[in-house]
Amino acid sequence: MKQIFLAAVGLALSACATAPQPEQVPPSPSSVEIEQEVTVKGLRAVIVSVSDIDRTLAFYGDAVDFEVVNRYQLDGDHFDQRLLNQSTDRIDVALVRLPNTYLKLLDFTPDQDELGQPQPLTGPGYTHICFKSPATGSAFDKFDSAGLTAVSRGGTPIDLLGAGTEYFYGRDLDGAMIEIEIDQRPRRDDAYWIGHVANVTPDIDRMVSFYETLIGYPVRRRAALSGSARADEIADIDSVSMKGAWFALNNIELEFWQFEAPVTPARAKPGTLDRIGYAGIAFEVTNLANEMKRLQNHGVTFIGEPKMEAGWRSVFAYDPDGTLFALEQNISAPQAESIDDMIWIDPETF
Repeated sequence: MKQIFLAAVGLALSACATAPQPEQVPPSPSSVEIEQEVTVKGLRAVIVSVSDIDRTLAFYGDAVDFEVVNRYQLDGDHFDQRLLNQSTDRIDVALVRLPNTYLKLLDFTPDQDELGQPQPLTGPGYTHICFKSPATGSAFDKFDSAGLTAVSRGGTPIDLLGAGTEYFYGRDLDGAMIEIEIDQRPRRDDAYWIGHVANVTPDIDRMVSFYETLIGYPVRRRAALSGSARADEIADIDSVSMKGAWFALNNIELEFWQFEAPVTPARAKPGTLDRIGYAGIAFEVTNLANEMKRLQNHGVTFIGEPKMEAGWRSVFAYDPDGTLFALEQNISAPQAESIDDMIWIDPETF
């Protein structure tokens, strides 16, 4: 039976007679006709603003294996100023390769050490990434030893429904939230991988419609959850109630949540790249000019003109909530920096 991932913490819920059951919501009919000319390959990178790249790399290096494929600096005026809260002279960048996507770490104040405010679990915006691992050599033990700060109650992973998966939420040294899923029956041979990146929105139907247009995939499944004491423990929220939707890209899942109790707030102002934490995501495309034209025909407004960065041409825009995303095309970077060898045939492995 396919697992149904069901909590803002990426909780997987399977049919279980002794456990509280979620409301099963079938995928809604696609709000747009999926266009054949879409050239989105998948999710190339999660963009993370950090207070100190070397400290962040040391923290994650104590927990999981990865490869830093590029380190470089950008001039402070590289990004359109509408994408930033404040001006800067220099931006440090590290591109980190994980088994099925990249983390792109940005330090906008490399000569300072300024921690930001942790992003609430209830959003809005990108609230966490999910590290999945088998029970043997679990990622939880490694992150715990590295100094992960617990969010979930009890300090240990929680078995939600006795379905072979345990869950835990914690924060890294900058306060960015990490979900850890420990799977007794993993579908992959990797020591760990990124299962999904989560976006929390006050209007999930609007976001589903937008991302169907953006990525060219229909929503894969939808569900709702409330009345689960163990979900409350994992999220550290009493009487949590929410509804979710999932897209399976070629290399990762996009997870969307709308909290109904407590209610997900709307953004007071659009997101920026230099706010510490998950600043946005970047999709790899094969034809940036065509994608921009296609999305402009759907009403998307891009922020400035495309710019070259380390062999990639990229451009930013906002989703309907004011959360940033980017489109990126490999122009002259090594082919290994693309995600072609990260694409999986069976999306259930995410």
